[in-house]
Amino acid sequence: MSVKLQPNMTQNARDLKICSDYWAYDHRSDFIGHVEGVCRKYDISSHILFDTVAQCFAYLDDVQCVYCGYVCPLEVPADIPYMRAKDSWCCEVCEHATWQEHNHR
Repeated sequence: MSVKLQPNMTQNARDLKICSDYWAYDHRSDFIGHVEGVCRKYDISSHILFDTVAQCFAYLDDVQCVYCGYVCPLEVPADIPYMRAKDSWCCEVCEHATWQEHNHR
């Protein structure tokens, strides 16, 4: 039950550490302060931080699509408690497929 990270092929160990620290946000502290702290730790700008984070696929391994089992991708740390609080989740592909099926009857 955690956030999993899948770096892209061009990312190195430092990039993965940056992503890991970014996604370690605890939701109890100030998000801006958290971002500033990660930037200070790695001596990078917020632009570089967000560019690095955007290249790494983050997902929840404990929230999966009710139809196909695909893992729940994350865009921002605020997604974590929101997605875990849902009773169920449906990925975009299955959501589109069920919408198509429902509207073509």
